[in-house]
Amino acid sequence: MRLRSRKSINLGGGFRINVSKSGIGYSWGVKGARITKTARGNTRTTLSIPGTGISHITETKKKTKDSEYYNAGEQNIYVEDITPSISTETVNVHEYQPAEYKDLLDSIKKIQNINLLSTILICTLLLSASPIFIFTGIAGIILKFYVHTKLSITMEYTFDEETKQSYENLCALWMSLNENEQFWQTIAESQLNQKTSGGASRGVNRIPSKAIAKPPYFLKTNVKPFGLKLRKQKLFFLPDKLLIISGRKVGALNYADIRMGLGTTNFVETDAVPKDAHILGHTWLKVNKNGSPDKRFKNNRQVPVCQYGEVRIESGNALHVELMCSNLTTVKKMEGFALKVFKK
Repeated sequence: MRLRSRKSINLGGGFRINVSKSGIGYSWGVKGARITKTARGNTRTTLSIPGTGISHITETKKKTKDSEYYNAGEQNIYVEDITPSISTETVNVHEYQPAEYKDLLDSIKKIQNINLLSTILICTLLLSASPIFIFTGIAGIILKFYVHTKLSITMEYTFDEETKQSYENLCALWMSLNENEQFWQTIAESQLNQKTSGGASRGVNRIPSKAIAKPPYFLKTNVKPFGLKLRKQKLFFLPDKLLIISGRKVGALNYADIRMGLGTTNFVETDAVPKDAHILGHTWLKVNKNGSPDKRFKNNRQVPVCQYGEVRIESGNALHVELMCSNLTTVKKMEGFALKVFKK
């Protein structure tokens, strides 16, 4: 029979030290919410509604060197050495504060602050069953509803029929990005050993992206804004400006200050090949300079070389977004979009 011992030392102020056979951990919290750092290095978050028996626990395991090495080895890789002029992910909202949009951006920030207040008030429901917290929680729910239904900025655009149809066509072109079997944002890159990466010299980290057609909660307009969901930001194309949202930070750009770059790239695909991808050929994952397999490695396998479309959205040194599309026809569609929206 295994024996377990555990001792908890209360330091006051919500702090505790937990001593067990595995080591020493610590935690901090209040009634209904607690964050614990276990002796094994894991982080556990516990949320509960006092007096109800309802609770929610999440635990994040500590990363090990082995797991980090595995993830690094599974990253996807370029065949060609295409070095971008700046980082693959640069969105600096502080650079997008033109004077002509100051009133608009200030109004958006005020709405976001009120929305944040409503969220904080709702969270007080988790702190205690005290009547005061129940009251503030209900007040937060009412305020949240008010912000999302009544407290918004109205932007009206006047179009003739031809201009309106042109804008709707642009929206349809942009939303065609979602027709790709796979559509990614490239967020990072690293140097690779060409002998063990199918001949590729660079590795990239990419995540799924998505074209969106739903406006932000604080905006009401008589047109259908369309945009892009990135890892940390959202871009919205309005008839006269590009709106950039990064958390509670908001910026805007004139289209004359933005460039769109289009092209293709050859990619050694180590993940599942999208159904609409164009496969140029195959290479060995562990490959010699002459293209033959490196027989020093066991379980060496062939991997496909796919040709993907690339879309880049840039504005000086402040905005640089790289997208990758599994279907090459996307690039052709985006050419029409770029000619109509962005200055050559």
